[in-house]
Amino acid sequence: MVIGLISKGGKGCLLNLTKVLEAESKNIKVQFKGRVSDNVAIDMFDMCTIISNLLNNAIEACEKIQEDKRIIEFEIAGYNSQIFISVSNSYDMESIINQKQKFITTKEDKLNHGIGLENVRRTIKKYDGDMRISQENERFIVLITLRLSTILAQF
Repeated sequence: MVIGLISKGGKGCLLNLTKVLEAESKNIKVQFKGRVSDNVAIDMFDMCTIISNLLNNAIEACEKIQEDKRIIEFEIAGYNSQIFISVSNSYDMESIINQKQKFITTKEDKLNHGIGLENVRRTIKKYDGDMRISQENERFIVLITLRLSTILAQF
């Protein structure tokens, strides 16, 4: 098992060790690549909001398909004053309701679900960021760019 660590000043968002363990307990292969320096100019709560919601969605999507096809790939990188995050997961193409890049929850309790991507969008907006979502070859892909005022150390 590969675990990435996103940390800042000794406090960290262990790249959701619990989420990785949850995924693996559901026979989902998880691959991580990249690292964020301790000196990035992003609030750790915001980073965890983005990562947690994306991983939750990826795990839920993988649960709906046969076990031998379940995979989540997470990548993060920094360059100059930007952070790039990519999450790609296998999914059941029939289970996604897409209305103009606004994805609708398929859960019965719609009042208490379906806010994850909206939380991600709101957080990205704080950093003058961008999120692109695509679906190709049975993969659901989220690409995020965060524009930060400063990244003090390169990765």
